[in-house]
Amino acid sequence: MVTGAGSGIGRATALALAREGARVVAVDIDVDEAGKTARQCDEVGAPESEALGCDVADADAVAALARDVDDRWHPPDVLINNAGVGMTGRLGEMSIDDWRWIRGVNIDGVVHCCLAFGPSMVERGRGHVVNMSSGLGYTPRATEPAYCTTKAAVLALSQCLRADWRPRGVSVSAICPGVINTPIIANTRFLGAQDSSRERTARLFRRIGHKPEAVANAVLRAIRRDRVMVAVGWEAKLGWGMHRALPLAAHQVAAGRSI
Repeated sequence: MVTGAGSGIGRATALALAREGARVVAVDIDVDEAGKTARQCDEVGAPESEALGCDVADADAVAALARDVDDRWHPPDVLINNAGVGMTGRLGEMSIDDWRWIRGVNIDGVVHCCLAFGPSMVERGRGHVVNMSSGLGYTPRATEPAYCTTKAAVLALSQCLRADWRPRGVSVSAICPGVINTPIIANTRFLGAQDSSRERTARLFRRIGHKPEAVANAVLRAIRRDRVMVAVGWEAKLGWGMHRALPLAAHQVAAGRSI
C-alpha cells in the first residue's frame, strides 16, 4: 500500500512495486489520481491493483481505510507512508493553522497509518514499513522550520519503530530524498517573504531535481537490503555526511544560508 500515490514519488513507487509483481493499493486524497496510478500499475504487470481515497491527516478515515484493506485482502506486506506537503517560511510568518496543516499530513499522517496498519502486521509477524522523510530531516534551514521539524520527526519515529517492531518480524526504513522533480511545489505553502520565491523554486526543482524513480528505486533497495535509512541524491548524501561529521556551529551557518 502506497499513500500519496496519485503523483510524483508515490506514483513512481507504486509502479516500481507493480513491476516487481506486487498487488498494489494506491491511496491518495485525490482518488481520481490514485485511479490513474492503479491503472498504470495494471499496465506494467501488477497482478491486481486498487485505488482508494483517504486523507491521512484524518485519523478516523485512516482507521476505516485499514479496516477496508484488512477485510478485502489482509494487512499489507509493505506499507509506504509517502503522503506529504511542503511549507517554506520563517516561524514568525507561520500561523498555528499553517503548523497544524503541515503537521497533520507529514507526521500525524505517518503516525495514523502506522497505528492503523502496524499492529496487525506485527501480529502476523512479517512486513516492511517505509516512511518518507527528507534530506531536510537532518539539515536545518532558517526558512523551513516546519518542514524540517516534521521530516526530522518522521526519521526519529522510523528508528524508534524499527527498534520495536523489527525483532517481531516487521522492519522499518526511512527514505531521505533531496531535491526531487515532483509536483510538491503545488502542495507547498509559501509564507511571508518566501511567497515571491514560488516560481523560482519550481524552476529550480525542474532544472536540478532528481527523477522520482530514483526515490522509488531507493525504496526497493531499503526493502531488499533491510536498510535503516537511505538518502537519495547527492545533496541529501552530502547533508548526511555533514550532519555526522561537522560540528553544530557549522550546521547553524549552513542553516542560515538562502537556497
